[in-house]
Parts: sequence; C-alpha cells; structure tokens
Amino acid sequence: MTATIESTVVADGSGARIGRSADPTIRERVRRNWVLLAAALAVVLGAFLVALGSGSRGGSLDPRSYTPAGSHAIAALLEQRGVHVVTETDPTAALQRAVTGTTLVVVDPFLLTTDELQAVASSHADVVVVDAEVDELQAMALPLAQKLGDGLTVRHPACGLPAATVAGAVQLPGSGYSVPTGGQGCYPDADGYALVTFKNAGHRITLLSAGTPLTNSALAKDGNAALALGLLGTHADVAWLVPTLVGPPASGKATSLTDLLPDRLKLAVLQLVIAVVVIALWRGRRLGRLVPEELPVVVRQSETVRGRSRLYRRSRSLDRAADALREGTRHRLAQRLGLGPRPAQPALVHAVATHSGQSAVQIDALLYGSTPTDDRALVTLAQALTTLEQEVLQT
Repeated sequence: MTATIESTVVADGSGARIGRSADPTIRERVRRNWVLLAAALAVVLGAFLVALGSGSRGGSLDPRSYTPAGSHAIAALLEQRGVHVVTETDPTAALQRAVTGTTLVVVDPFLLTTDELQAVASSHADVVVVDAEVDELQAMALPLAQKLGDGLTVRHPACGLPAATVAGAVQLPGSGYSVPTGGQGCYPDADGYALVTFKNAGHRITLLSAGTPLTNSALAKDGNAALALGLLGTHADVAWLVPTLVGPPASGKATSLTDLLPDRLKLAVLQLVIAVVVIALWRGRRLGRLVPEELPVVVRQSETVRGRSRLYRRSRSLDRAADALREGTRHRLAQRLGLGPRPAQPALVHAVATHSGQSAVQIDALLYGSTPTDDRALVTLAQALTTLEQEVLQT
C-alpha cells in the first residue's frame, strides 16, 4: 500500500529541494476553462447590451435622453416656448395624439410596420419624419424618391422656407430626396435635398435626411437649433414617436425577461450553449485505458500507518481506530473463508468460530464488540485480532 503527496520536487541552483504545489494555478484554470469563461462573458455582455439598448432614457433622438445622441435639449427649448412635447414608444398611442393642430415627429421609421407607416402618412397632424429611406417612402406611398448624395455635412438652405432661411447653414449629412409637385426642397447637394416639405391629404409632411440637427451634441452648432425650432414649434403640441425593437406588451399580459430579448440574441445564446456542450463532451471523453504514471513522491506503508496512528491518538479517536482494526480483520477473514466482501455478522462469526476453535460469543465480542476504553485496551484488541487471524489462516 502506498500513498502520494500532491507536490512536485525540483532543485534550484544550490541543489536544495524545493516543493511546489501540483494544484493548478489561476492561469492554468483560466487556460483549461476558457470556453466556459468566454460563454459566460458573452452571455453577460449580451444581457448588458440588451438592457442598455432597451432602456427608455438612452435611445437615439429620444427627448428623454441626455446622451449626445438624445434630443432632450430641443425638447426643453420647445417647452420654454410653450410647446408641450409628449414622448411615445407605442405607435398606436402616438397616432392617437396626432390630431389636427399638432406635430407628429417620427424617428427611426424603419422600426415601424407597413400599416403603421401608412397610418403616419394619413394622420391629421403635421408630420416630421427623420431618416426615411426607400422602403419607408414606399410604405407611406409618398410622391418622392430617395437619392444618394455626396455626404455633405454642412449645407446651406438655398430655398425660401422660413425655418430654413432663418437657420441658415445646418449640419445635415446623408442622402437627399426628390421634390414632389407643389413641394419645396432645402439644403441641396449634387443629387437631392436634405429637407423636403409638401402638402399631403390636407396636412404637411416634412422629411429630414438625418436627425443631426435634433441631437444634444449638435444642437448648438451652426443653425441647427433654429431649424429644429422652426420645424417643430409651429403647433402647441408635439407627439414624438420613438419606436423600440420590442413592441408594447399585450393588455393584461406580463412581460418576462426572455420576451425582452431579441430573437437573434436568443439564437446566439442557444448556439453558444450547444457549442459548449459539444466541446465538453469532446474534451471529457476517455480515449482508451488509463495509463499509470510514476508518482513524484512515494511514502512507505509503515510511515502511513504510523502517521495515521498518531492522528488517532492525538484526537483520542479510540472508536475509529478500533473500527478500522476490526473492519480490516473482518474483510481479510471473509476473503479467506470465501464469504464475499460483506458477509452477514452471524455467518462470519459462525465460520470463524468453526475454524479457530473459539466460541461464537468470543468471536462476536472480538469482531463486533464494544469500543476500548483506553490505549492499553486498544493494543490488547489489536493483538487479539492478529492472533485470531493467524489461527484461521493456519487451518
């Protein structure tokens, strides 16, 4: 019987022996479990991004947002001028507010469905749509087209629209639009106009190629603030629609955390889980029989017995020491007599009594008796067990 010490012995320059623990270090643990760590990091990062992106006060062109891309500053200026700004994320609620004599501002129109875009185009309010592209223009059935521009940032009005002439040069990057019959275009580039306004079904529709003049970071530059106030301050009420990736919950139905996660993130997490399971099965399988290796340190059996005895003596564990002696003797006697690894007590006592010449009462007290009261009684028990085992082995 041998025991091993989990350590590795090396030598330094002086020839001395140095012990180093064989337990894996933090670097080794990271190297072995990098897949699980990467998966956990991806899940945490994805949940953080989703929670950040779904927040109601951090979105782009959101009047409630104080971030550089938000529009709280222009909303505050409108409020100072007596214009009441209401922010909505539900298109239905925003359209209910879009009555005659109000202004409906729509940002990120690509997040709206075709039916919602058609409802926006046919509403009774004056509509300002920011960054509408070809698909949105077709869905709203507007009589104009989007044209790719040269990406100018600062443009001049070059038109007679009062809001544009007062503002002067503004920052309007992106593509432009064509001008429908009876409409007016401002801030042209080589191919189109960054601002187009026209009458449609009794109300005015204004298209902005980009929302830069409405953002907090750009509002104080050039004529951005003047243009924004001129376009949005014509009525006493403004309904500002900021659609989100996740639609409003159904009436009376609670929304869980998984409902708020985008479908793409759910698929990504599922694929990541499958990949982790496959890698775990691949790395965890056994390739054939185990190969024995030489142990770094070998401890002799006598030293192990001595050390274990000292531990029993120090802790005064007479019961455990006696149980260990009796269990070892019972195991060896059962193997010798062919009774199996765990024979019943009466069967073992009868068999040992038959082969040793002692009575069954003596054998039962010796193999299953009470705990010794002191060290002397424990030594006597050990000697008696050794004698009994020798008697059985001699038969």
